[in-house]
This record gives sequence, C-alpha cells and structure tokens, in this order.
Amino acid sequence: HVTIYTTGRGKQGMDRFFDTSKWNIKIVKTGDEVRIGKYTLMFIETPMLHWPDSMMTYVKEAKLLISQDAFGQHLATTARFDDEFVECASHAELEDAVVDYYANILMPFGKLIKSKIKQIQDMGLEIEMIAPDHGIIWRKEPMRPVEMYLDMAEGKTNLRVAVIYDTMWHSTEIMTQPIMQGIKDEGVDCKVIKLRATPMSVAIKEFWKSRGLLVGSPTLNNEVFPSVAEFITHLRGLRPSNRIVGAFGSYGWGGGAVKWLYQEFENMKLERYEPGLQVQYRPSAEEEKQCYDFGRAFARAVKEYHKKFQ
Repeated sequence: HVTIYTTGRGKQGMDRFFDTSKWNIKIVKTGDEVRIGKYTLMFIETPMLHWPDSMMTYVKEAKLLISQDAFGQHLATTARFDDEFVECASHAELEDAVVDYYANILMPFGKLIKSKIKQIQDMGLEIEMIAPDHGIIWRKEPMRPVEMYLDMAEGKTNLRVAVIYDTMWHSTEIMTQPIMQGIKDEGVDCKVIKLRATPMSVAIKEFWKSRGLLVGSPTLNNEVFPSVAEFITHLRGLRPSNRIVGAFGSYGWGGGAVKWLYQEFENMKLERYEPGLQVQYRPSAEEEKQCYDFGRAFARAVKEYHKKFQ
C-alpha cells in the first residue's frame, strides 16, 4: 500500500533493479505537490546533482528543503545540526567538509548548480532549514551552503598553490621544498601534498582550494609515477576549470613524466604555465636554486591569473 514518488529517471532505475510490476509508483515533476497529514510536499527535479534521478522535496509548512545530495558533507558525528556541530568542532571544519564534498562529487556540475539554484530562488521559497542526505542539517545558517555553492560554481577559490607530488628515491621530494619556499616568498600561500601519504579525496579538495596547481612526479619507464597518474585520472574525470597548472620532476635517463603531465593538462584545457622543470637524478645546489626560482615565477603567474576572478 506504499506509494513511491519519484522522477521518471528514478522509476527507470528502480525498474532495472527490482520487479516493480506490482509497485505503486507515481512520477512527479518540478512543482508537483502531495499532501500528507498536515504537511504539503512540493517536488523539485535536480538531475545530475549528482544523479540523473535526483530530486529535492520542499515541505511548505515547515519551510524545510530536503536537498538530497546538494549541500551535504561526509561527516559522521553525534551533532545533527550546524549549530550543534560548531559547538563540538568549529565553523571552519564544517565549511571545509562542504568544500570537500563539492570538490570530490559536484565539481563537474558548476553551471548546472548555478542554474538550478537560480530556479529555486525564482520560485520564492521560504527556507528556514536545509536537510541534505549526507551530514549536518542546516538550521542556524540555512543559506550559508547555498552561498558557498554559488561561489564555488563561479570558480571562486583562494590565492594559493597546491603542490601535489609523489617521489621514488626522494629526488622529486627534495625539489618540493625550494619550490614551496619560492612560492611563499612571493607572498602566495602553499599547501604541499604527498600522494602516498594522503587520501585521494583530500588531494582533490586541496586542489580545489587553490588557484594554482603544481604536480611533481619522477619518471618511471618513460611515464609518470603510478600514484600521480591515479591523481590525474581522478582529476580529469571531475572536469576542473579556472586553474593554472604546471609540472616538475626528476628522471634518471630520458625523462617523460613532465611531458606526460603537460599533455594531460592540455587535454583538460587548463591554463598551463610553461616550461616545467626537470632534474636528472638528485638535484644539485644550483638546481635547488632553479627550483626556488621556478616556485617564485609560478607564484607570480598564479597572482596574475587570479585577477581574472576578482
């Protein structure tokens, strides 16, 4: 006797997984309503946020938006609401979790997010609480995640460089230190991430929080190092934009990693800072100075590129 309300794509999915021939399924579209007791539910289709069958539900009398995947976080906590979480953790941690979720899941859908939020705003809904499928419910600052999503969809991020690398015999790792110092001496914040010591989701988040990206890799069999290839493959699927990127690395014979990285950057249509920097074997004192200069020059390029988004 249960009635299932879903989108057309939602029904298609259920039909593929289950025998729904005896199920009472009703397909709804944006603006359709159903009354249950003292509450009126209004449905809002949100395809590709982030599933084809995604749909939000607005509870009129409660001024509650059940937002499905949008505005969520991957948090496991006894706190249920934003004000409760801030009491036991911090506001910065909560917003960082929002960025993490957006960067790893919703990055490809920025244009769609902007248009869908505008559609909801144009509907004139009074929203006093947002309840996503994942993480904290927003009741103290219900519009804060909406503001954050609009900023992220517009390509807004920090004047910062993420140096994301891995190393085989520490030569590439040695390069990261003077590169980082050069970036900082140019007045630009810098975050260094070693891939084998960092979850992939954190590396993606740190990329998202930075206007510039430097990827460092040793050469292995004329190719990029496997963990770096994994990061690039993951990043490519998220269709990043509005970033300036460069590459550096070490090699023993003919090289190849830096060239491979620049080809990937071109395929992703990212702004490229060229040329990259390569060092044979362990960097000498003179080559470490080149790394420092490379970091400063890249930081200057990031500052100039960042002006486009101010």
